[in-house]
Amino acid sequence: MHTTIDPIQKYKIFAEEDLQVIDPTQESTVEVYARHITWNIDELNGNLVLRGSNCHFPNLVKVKGSLSVDAENCSLPQLKTVDENFTLHCQAEINQLETVKGHFKCIIDFNFENLKNIGGSISLKKAKVFAGNQKLEKRSDVILIYHQHEADQLPENGMFNVDIFGDDIVIQNHEIYGKINVLGKNVSFPNLEIIQGDLSIKCRDKDGFHFTHDFSRLKKMMGNIKLEKTKAFFPLLRQSKNITLQNNSYASLPLLERSGSILVGMNSAANIPVLSEVNGYFNNYGSETCHLPKLKKVTGLLNATKTIACNLTEVGDIIINRQAGGHFDKLKRITGKGPSHDVDLKSLEYLGRWGGHVIKPSYSFPVLKKIKDYLYNKDEHLEYLADNVYFKINEWLYITKNIFIISKNGFYFIDKCQHYSIRKFIAVLKLKYNSFQSFMIREYPKWENYETPLFAEILEKIDLLWDMVDPVAAEDFLHSKDRYFQALCFLYADAGIVMKHFQERKISDKEIELTHHEYDEQGNKVQVKRLNCYELYELDNIALRSLNSWNTERYSYVLKCSCPSTEKEHWHWIEKEYSGDALTAAASTFRIHENIIPHIKCVKRQGNILICELKKEIIPQGFPRVLTPAEYFGFLEVEI
Repeated sequence: MHTTIDPIQKYKIFAEEDLQVIDPTQESTVEVYARHITWNIDELNGNLVLRGSNCHFPNLVKVKGSLSVDAENCSLPQLKTVDENFTLHCQAEINQLETVKGHFKCIIDFNFENLKNIGGSISLKKAKVFAGNQKLEKRSDVILIYHQHEADQLPENGMFNVDIFGDDIVIQNHEIYGKINVLGKNVSFPNLEIIQGDLSIKCRDKDGFHFTHDFSRLKKMMGNIKLEKTKAFFPLLRQSKNITLQNNSYASLPLLERSGSILVGMNSAANIPVLSEVNGYFNNYGSETCHLPKLKKVTGLLNATKTIACNLTEVGDIIINRQAGGHFDKLKRITGKGPSHDVDLKSLEYLGRWGGHVIKPSYSFPVLKKIKDYLYNKDEHLEYLADNVYFKINEWLYITKNIFIISKNGFYFIDKCQHYSIRKFIAVLKLKYNSFQSFMIREYPKWENYETPLFAEILEKIDLLWDMVDPVAAEDFLHSKDRYFQALCFLYADAGIVMKHFQERKISDKEIELTHHEYDEQGNKVQVKRLNCYELYELDNIALRSLNSWNTERYSYVLKCSCPSTEKEHWHWIEKEYSGDALTAAASTFRIHENIIPHIKCVKRQGNILICELKKEIIPQGFPRVLTPAEYFGFLEVEI
C-alpha cells in the first residue's frame, strides 16, 4: 500500500488502489500524485490537491475544503462548489463551477462559464480570466465596520473579509469564509460556528485590554488565530490552524484538541488543557508554564523550556534541559534532531538525527533502538543503531556509504540540502585526480581521519567505483542550480576548464628565462635555457555564480603558466592577496614551513606536484608561507 496516513487524516495517493482507504465523508486532506486515476465520489469533506496529471472525478459536485489543481488535464466536469479556497495552475475541465466561498487564484487564461460567487480575494497575476462573459479583476476587498447598521448589512452567506473598528458590534453570521480583523472592543459573534479564513484580534488601548469578545459558539477554525495585546475565550473550539499570542495576550481554549503551530509570545499565556496533537511547532516563551496533560504528538519543534507534557510520545525536534527531562518520561520518538542539552529520556526508542553538537550533551537513552541519521562519534558507540552513518570529512562535507552532502550550516541541516550519490562525489574528485592512488596521496590526508571499519567501507567503495565513473562535465556544474555543488566543483576543477566558458580580463603578464636541468638517455644532467610565460587573469564571480556561496569576493584570479618550447600549459587558482603580478602569483603556488626555506636545495615540479629537495633533514616548524618570486624561481630546477 502506497498511501501514507497520519492522525489528522492526510492521504497521499500514489496509485488508484490507495483511494480505497479513504472515507470521503470524514474530514481529510487528499494529495493525489498518481496519474490517470478515476475517483467516483460525489462530495469530499476536506481538501483536495491534484499533483498528478489526467485525474478524473466524474461525479464530484462539492469540495468542503480547498481545491488546488496543480497538474495538467484533470477533469472535474460536475464540480459546482468549493467551500474554501480555489487555486488553478493548469488547464482542467471544470466548467460547471459556480461558487468559491474562500479565496480565488488562477494563473492561466480560463473562462469559468458558470462562476457566480467568490467570497474572498481574487488573485490572477497576468492571466485573463472570465466568469461567464465578465472579465474578473484582482480583488482584495475588505468591508469596514464602524457602526452596528453596517454589520447588519453583511452578506448572509458569509463570503466577505471584514475589519471591525467599532465597539459593541454584534455580527449575526453563522459562518464566515473570509478574514476577520477585530480592532474594536466587546465585539460579539453569538451565532458564529465556523470561520474559514483567519481571525486577528488586537487591542489598540495603550493600557491593555479591559473588555472581552464573544465567540461562545465557535467550533471550528479553518484559518489562523492571532491575538495581540488582548484576551479571548473560545469555549467550544476544537480545531484550529496556527495560533499566535503576542504582547501580553491570553487565550482560553478548554476544548481544543488539534491545531497547527502554536506560539505563545513574551508575557502571554494560554490555557489548552485537552490539546492532544500539534501539526507544526509549539513554542512557549510566555509568562507561565503551559501544562499539556493530554498532548501526545508534536510534528515540528517543541520548545519544552516552559512546557510540561507528561504523556507526550512523539515529537519532531525538541529543545529540552535536564530539569525538564522528567516531564517527558513517556517520549518514545523524536523524528527530527535530538536534544542539544543534558537530558535523560527513559522511554526514547527512536531518534531521527543525532550528532554535530557544538557542546556534546550528557544523555541517557537506555532503551534507544534506532537512529535514522547519525554523525559518527568514536566515543558514543551508537553507529550500529543507525540506518545512515555520516562522517564529517571537512568543514562542510558529509559522506556515507551511499551519498554525500554539502552543508555549510552543519549536520542538523542536511535534510534541507541536496543529496548526491557516491558516484557523483567520485566524478567531482576526478576533476583533479586521475587515479584513486593520487586521491589517497594528495586528498585523503586532508580529510578527518576515522579508524572505524564503517569508514573503511566508504574508501573501498570509492576505490571500486573509481574507474567506472567519468569526471563531471564542465557544462553540468557550470550550469548547476545548486550553488554549493557548483562551488565544490570549482575547488577541484582545473582552472583551464572554467576559463574556456567565461570572459576574463588579463591584469598581468610576465616572461622569465630560467635554467632548468634535464637528463639525457645515459642519465647525465644537462642544463637548458627556457623562457616561461605567466599570465594572470581576473574573472567576475557574478558570471561564475559562486558569489554568495563559497566565495564572497567579487573577483577570482587565475594564473596561466606556459612554456613556448614544450607548448605545455597549466592553470592555477590564485588567492586575491597574491594577484599583484604574474610572477608573485606563480610563486604563491608553492608554500612550505618557514623554517625549511633556508635549507632548500632545489624545487622540482610536475604540474601541481612539487618536490622540494633539502640540503639536510629538517623537522617542519612554524607557519607555512608562500615563496617570494626570487626564492621560487631561484630554487626551480626541473619542470615537466
